[in-house]
Amino acid sequence: MPCRYPAFVPAPRAARASLSLFAALLLTTAALPTAAATETAHLRVMLHPTAAPRGQLPAERRVKLEAVAGAKLTLAGVTRTGGLDLAVDGSPDPATIAALIGRLRGDRAVLWAEPAKPAFSARRATKAAATAPGHQLLVRLADDAVPDWPTLLPRLAERAGAALAVGRSIGNVWVLELAQAQPASKLAAMATALQDDAAVQYADPVLRKYARTLPDDPRFGQQWALTDPLAGIAAPAAWNVNQGVAGMAIAVIDTGILPHPDLAGRILAGYDFISDEGNARDGSPRDPDASDEGDWTEAGACGGFDAQDSSWHGTFIAGQLAANANDGRGVAGVNWRSSILPVRALGQCGGTDVDVFEGMLWASGVPIAGVPANPNPAKVINMSLGGAGACAQAIQEAVDDALAQGAVVVVAAGNEAADAQDYAPANCSGVITVGAHNRNGERAYYSNFGRRIDLSAPAGDGDGIDDAILSTSNDGRTVPGAPSYRYGIGTSFATPYVAGAASLMLARNPTLTPGRVLGILQGTARDFPLGSTCRTGGLCGAGMLDAGAAVASTPPSTLNPPPGAVPVVEYYHAALDHYFITASAAEMAALDGATDGAFVRTGYFFYGYADASTAPAGAQPVCRFYADADVLINSHYFTADATECSFVRSRWPDIWRLEQPDAFYVQVPDSAGSCPDGTLPVYRFFNNRRDASHRYTIDLSVRRSMINRSWVPEGNGAAAAVFCTPI
Repeated sequence: MPCRYPAFVPAPRAARASLSLFAALLLTTAALPTAAATETAHLRVMLHPTAAPRGQLPAERRVKLEAVAGAKLTLAGVTRTGGLDLAVDGSPDPATIAALIGRLRGDRAVLWAEPAKPAFSARRATKAAATAPGHQLLVRLADDAVPDWPTLLPRLAERAGAALAVGRSIGNVWVLELAQAQPASKLAAMATALQDDAAVQYADPVLRKYARTLPDDPRFGQQWALTDPLAGIAAPAAWNVNQGVAGMAIAVIDTGILPHPDLAGRILAGYDFISDEGNARDGSPRDPDASDEGDWTEAGACGGFDAQDSSWHGTFIAGQLAANANDGRGVAGVNWRSSILPVRALGQCGGTDVDVFEGMLWASGVPIAGVPANPNPAKVINMSLGGAGACAQAIQEAVDDALAQGAVVVVAAGNEAADAQDYAPANCSGVITVGAHNRNGERAYYSNFGRRIDLSAPAGDGDGIDDAILSTSNDGRTVPGAPSYRYGIGTSFATPYVAGAASLMLARNPTLTPGRVLGILQGTARDFPLGSTCRTGGLCGAGMLDAGAAVASTPPSTLNPPPGAVPVVEYYHAALDHYFITASAAEMAALDGATDGAFVRTGYFFYGYADASTAPAGAQPVCRFYADADVLINSHYFTADATECSFVRSRWPDIWRLEQPDAFYVQVPDSAGSCPDGTLPVYRFFNNRRDASHRYTIDLSVRRSMINRSWVPEGNGAAAAVFCTPI
């Protein structure tokens, strides 16, 4: 069984400066485009599934994309996962292309947009071949056909050149097993051979992913990365604007998380997706306990590598994201109020693409067969892990599914001091890829680099006690011991600073798209210092993370409504498990100022219109009903359907009392649940209980959460939309 090992062995300290310079020169000479580049620029775009089916570009959608991009676009090809390769007419220069991509990323119909990237090269395949052997393939069949395995499996085995067995399905993707482990290069060749079969949409080798950390044990009592004026993230400035919001989940796909006093009350129930019970060390594959059982290794146990103590990597990441602040102990996390969702995918010897794939899907709320539905889908997913190789197509689809649910996916660039394009999931489309810098604002000696880096965040070089990252940990060398604190360096620990900043931005404005989050983060990043090799174009991303500027630059959308509109704000009563919405500023002030604090803002809202005079033509009044506690309900109900309003009044006159015939005005969807251009659907859910509470939301991760919590969708069309909110 292959073993988890550090992805990069530190060079001697005296050699680090020359290593950094060599890497910069190597990139400059080998990775930058040449003057012989093709005249026609190409983009790769993934559309939101509500905008068009995967891999399709209807004419009307192309026209809309061209209007957003400001350029003529021609469909040049489609990837196996449904990405669209678009040719841009006019031979635009790189600056124009960058601006065009920025505009597309801000469009709600677009999950991600990026320059078209080259195919996985022989050089990269060589790097992937250096990773541990594997014995699985991920295969998706064309048109998601129901497989006739007795016929299909022998044919695929002949193509692969080895016997294959069917493992299990993960949604539409099948895990195929090999009897003997094969080198990564052989697995990749098998996957390529399978893709030549017309019955196969795509096939990927299942490679291993590892925690992206370089331990550094000296301890000190400062968190320079949060406050350093040169290289820190300006966290206090961010906290002056927003400190997070309760109810938001940040997923940590990692080694699991252990209890810690500094994380008290912040950890949700997660799940363990390690499918090999030996690597999991808990005696069972896949189970509901996401605790870290330890990832230590004995000498030679995992392919001949040295013995290694447990890293408690997930607990470290959780502390950076959400350690309790102002509690008189330990450290402070970036987000003071949101919750951490632990998703265990790394154990002894790291974790496989299968475990990471399932963990990503579950984290974003996508159902997994045999696993309880996730009641708390994540708005932000932190993945401080990776390994050499191409982005597996199944992982790319998991990223796309997460983005479609409204989640932001943040990943570590890697610690190999090499081009990040050669390492996954850093090279996946749609993720935010984070490099690391030290306290001087220079690229950390181990950090991967290149045009795939989106921005950099502090993680230190570990040259002294004042250049490492401090966070929550455990003092056990192998199995869990007592809660403690420790120091570490690595792109693993740069990543949660960006994920934490994204969570504060979404707490300030939950309507931001993932593309808009990336745009703000890059647009507010600070320049690298003069003399830094990172000032070389494309080496370390757009700049150094400035969380204060990013959060301050996030428009608080309740204060900037569309013309004529007002926010309809959501409140929650935890004791009742009831939701309530209101468009009345006076009612909001009363609820916010209530001494009992029973109803609190969730941070979510949508837009309506205060009266008919400000509403667009065709907008409908919203009836507001209330049934009091005497009839064992104590809840409100809202509808913009005049027939439904009349029915409720006549059917239950002694139960549901009409409080307002026009609480606010909204546009309404058609019978199929479709909303007019320039609006988003508002979904309604019923708790299916005697107390008859409803929830109204535009947020896709909230929508998935309510489905997973078994609330019943109510409304028009398959999506159950009841209102349309302007954007």
